[in-house]
Amino acid sequence: MDESWGLLWTLWALLLAGAIAAVSLGAAKLWARRRERRTNSLITHAVMAVLSVTAMAWLCRGQFAEFGFSVGTFRWSFLMILWAVPMALLTLPQVLGRRSEPSASPFHFTPTETVVRVWLVASVAEEILTRGLIQSSLVALSDVGLSVRAHFVSLPVLIGAVAFSAMHLVLLKRMGARVAPVLVVTFLLGCIAGVYREAAGSLIPAVAVHVLFNVGGTIPVWVAQAVRARRASGMPGGREEG
Repeated sequence: MDESWGLLWTLWALLLAGAIAAVSLGAAKLWARRRERRTNSLITHAVMAVLSVTAMAWLCRGQFAEFGFSVGTFRWSFLMILWAVPMALLTLPQVLGRRSEPSASPFHFTPTETVVRVWLVASVAEEILTRGLIQSSLVALSDVGLSVRAHFVSLPVLIGAVAFSAMHLVLLKRMGARVAPVLVVTFLLGCIAGVYREAAGSLIPAVAVHVLFNVGGTIPVWVAQAVRARRASGMPGGREEG
């Protein structure tokens, strides 16, 4: 691909993805305003997935395998479960440092809502947009990238990871400076998921890694909540108030 054409195509892919993300968030905010409720992440991610798939259908005329909608060479490995560990280790110090009872999830959802909204819907929708639409649209630039300890990370993977991290800037208003570690972790997750997607030619491993990261970030919160609830109720391991 010609260098100037490659740059234009990259900008086009990013603008399209940015528009999809903006419309998705705007739709959720509009719904919340009309119903006088908090923004519903299910609407955000549902709109994101629908618009991303629509864009893919338009770009590839129904050849969805080009965007990772296939099994590819993916083969499940039990070792993939270990990708839940890094996020769990990063979350644990924050949980231990809280004196008040932690919420049911990082997003103040019930456990069931967390599984559906964060582990499943959010993971799938965000991977469809970033590793599906963005990364796949830039596949012609796969020969360009960085070598990290003998491991090559292509430009499409890096751009997809940056875009994925940038999506989490919506947390800036709520978290302030504390959003910085979130941006770093989401960039690293984006790189890992992107490498898997590129190697397997499938979105399946990217979604799996994304889900596992979310699981790892949630379990320590649930454990801490359960322990503090036991202590508060005077069960074994806690102090009963008399």
